[in-house]
Amino acid sequence: MVKLELLKQSDASALLKFELNNKEWFESFIEARDDDFFDDNGIKEHVNFCLAEYKKGLLYPTLIKDEDGQILGRANLYNIDRVKNSGSIGYRIGEEFTSQGLATLATKELLEIGKNRYELSSINAVASTDNAASQKVLIKNGFKEVGFKPEFAFVDGEIIDCYEYRCLIQQLTPVM
Repeated sequence: MVKLELLKQSDASALLKFELNNKEWFESFIEARDDDFFDDNGIKEHVNFCLAEYKKGLLYPTLIKDEDGQILGRANLYNIDRVKNSGSIGYRIGEEFTSQGLATLATKELLEIGKNRYELSSINAVASTDNAASQKVLIKNGFKEVGFKPEFAFVDGEIIDCYEYRCLIQQLTPVM
């Protein structure tokens, strides 16, 4: 059974392995991380940062794990703004675990967390204009395209355009 788990300190070495194993794959879709991220100190700093942001109520960092505790992906609710009652969702699925519904499951769970834990009314996401799979995940979870972001990110040596999506939580219908 696949589950979403809150990131914890003890996940650091497994997370580093996951990130290293999928580095090239991720960098073909999203901006590359700095090289200093990819060692024991870098990953520990990253986990510490995520957990500090979590304690401040600004981030809900999770890992997608299988029944054996193997990391299959990551999914975060971030930019949580309690004044505007909004946040953003992002996810990354390991290359060998794509097309299994993991991003859809994680997005659905993060929407519930945004609604029930943080009482958010809207959640945003972005997807590259070339990433049809990610666009499909968002639409399936009740997101609507609300904008175009030209030259939004630098990926794999190129500047890419993205679509912006928004989900109004009170208008959500259950994902099938």
